[in-house]
Amino acid sequence: MADLTISARARSRLWLSLPLLFGLLVYASLLVHAKQILGDPDTYWHITLGNWILAHRAVPRHDHWSFTKMGAPFVPMEWLSEVVIATIYNVFGWAGLAAMAALAVAGALALLVRLLLRYLLPIHALVAATLAWIMVLAHILARPHILALPILVVWCGAVVEARGRERAPSLWLVPLMTLWANVHASYLFGLGLSALLAGEAVLAAADWPARLRAVRAWGLFGLLAFLGVLVNPYGIWAVLQPLKLLRMHFALAVLTEWQSPNFETFQPLEVWILSFIAAAVLLRWRLPWTRLLIVLFLLHMALAHARNIEILGLVAPLLLAPALSDQLEDRPGSGRMLAFLDRNMAELAKPASRLGILLGGALFLFISGVALLPRPIHDEKGDITPAAALRVVAADHIKGPVFNNYGFGGYLIFRGIKTFIDGRADFYGDRFIKRYYDAVNLEKGDLPRLLNRYGITWTLLAPSQPAVQLLAHLPGWRQIYADKIAVVDARVGAVR
Repeated sequence: MADLTISARARSRLWLSLPLLFGLLVYASLLVHAKQILGDPDTYWHITLGNWILAHRAVPRHDHWSFTKMGAPFVPMEWLSEVVIATIYNVFGWAGLAAMAALAVAGALALLVRLLLRYLLPIHALVAATLAWIMVLAHILARPHILALPILVVWCGAVVEARGRERAPSLWLVPLMTLWANVHASYLFGLGLSALLAGEAVLAAADWPARLRAVRAWGLFGLLAFLGVLVNPYGIWAVLQPLKLLRMHFALAVLTEWQSPNFETFQPLEVWILSFIAAAVLLRWRLPWTRLLIVLFLLHMALAHARNIEILGLVAPLLLAPALSDQLEDRPGSGRMLAFLDRNMAELAKPASRLGILLGGALFLFISGVALLPRPIHDEKGDITPAAALRVVAADHIKGPVFNNYGFGGYLIFRGIKTFIDGRADFYGDRFIKRYYDAVNLEKGDLPRLLNRYGITWTLLAPSQPAVQLLAHLPGWRQIYADKIAVVDARVGAVR
């Protein structure tokens, strides 16, 4: 990066660093929308599973939370995240979970800025990090994937740097992979990116001896990283389980976060694509073809499944920065304004001082207090929490199995009610989810048979679901409660 300096006296006044300031900005902005961070039903069952692990001091190996799959083998790969989520909830409540998610995102983006500053001028690093921030926004939820984002950035930054130095990544990444594998299934992407960069190293080698050295070095690293993945309570099953999800074509088509982005509405991905094309054309970027193919593969992942958009936003800048570093700095007439901004941000691009870190911690606590303490950030009146409906069910002493809305499953587990289905899609499998969706949407007339097969005594569905209309006319059933969130129907005779 260009050698832009500020006097030592100015340095003593700044204290903070650009990544730290950017992270604090992200953290503060996210806490303003803390309710949205907690607006996912899966958070409920992650808390419950984490508390089960804490209470039993063991990981579950069979299902305890549904009646349709009771006792079936269960592999919660994200068990460590669930312990963290449950612990934070138990100590700090919902405010703690909102702060946890906001801090994880802010930390990932601050790390991204720090890594980009190795290659880019401050203004360019900030532009890339801001685009990444936009790409992450749609998936900021208090769930295990959020805890994996800082790990994703560190891992990808390290393997890209190793590739730039024409050597295999450091072995200190192996325990990081072990941690990642116990936090979230996205560790598979980390292994995949390492394999792609290993292939690039082999293709770019000058001769056959160099290619063999690259194969040995990267191959050894890949083997050790894979062995690191196996250090988990479930062994090889933790590898097979996420692969099972990727083969569930029906579930991936109907679950919102796994669907393709809908460009009929605003999509951050569109901003990224247009920005990338405009910059590449106007600035005449020259990229190694291997690196361009990897970025295009990430774009394909994002276009295939919306939840992969954050991976593109966070990883693509790390892949592109080394190749663009000299091109962005050496452009003639790049603009006096950019040069002025970079000169004035150069000192902030250095790591924060100890005093700056303490000041950053104080600002973090201040922001947390101002954003979280004055107002309630979570209640049980949202679209994912049919609390009023369950109060009626309890008052009427309705017992027995429930046929529930998919999105209500997490809250039912949280309330100690065994579910028909819930957010553990990989556990239920494609065939079960398809039969559920066919029944609830009246696709094959299978709803009455399903209700009888499982001995369902009451249903808890969203008002918009077609099954609600059928239940209103189905002999032996009557509606006992309805609001804008949930509708409850019960078998005649089930209400005492």
